[in-house]
Amino acid sequence: MGFKRKTSKRSIPVIVVAVVIVAVCTTTFLAFAISRNRSVIENQVTVANSGVRIIDTSEAGFGKHGITFRNEGASSSKVLLRIAYSETWSKADGTIISNNGAAGNAVTKNWTTDFGRDFVDGNDGWYYYEFVLNPESEVRVLDSIELVDNSYSIYNYDLSFRFESVQADAAAANALWNKNVTIDDNGAATWAF
Repeated sequence: MGFKRKTSKRSIPVIVVAVVIVAVCTTTFLAFAISRNRSVIENQVTVANSGVRIIDTSEAGFGKHGITFRNEGASSSKVLLRIAYSETWSKADGTIISNNGAAGNAVTKNWTTDFGRDFVDGNDGWYYYEFVLNPESEVRVLDSIELVDNSYSIYNYDLSFRFESVQADAAAANALWNKNVTIDDNGAATWAF
């Protein structure tokens, strides 16, 4: 014996209306939830300047050759500093001569106490400043140069400096210079070579 279920014509519209109501309510809820989760956020980022520059107060010839590195302006960021220098001897016509032998020692560079005390040789051609260079601060590295061997007085001597600075952050120094540094609360930078 089988049971047959009878469906009344009235129950079909009720089911359809119920399904439509559930669908409308679900769609309305989803639309409301989606619209509530939308927002516009302005991401305003400002980057501090690294305004380090070299100040050269040198006079022509041998004698006073003041070289200072300065972090310019109050809006500059605190930075780590590294410097390098090179020496070139040339003839009057511009031909470069060798720096071998006596030529390498023909000039005495009178470094400042700050350079001797506060820079460490990275053994990569660079000298690393062992402090953070704050905005509107400077460090002088050279006071003068002297010609020791007068046989080189017929040649031209060029002492050139390069420098790089990076924000005072250990991760930045590692990423850009591949050097590890620890910076303490007083601004001392301890380099690990």
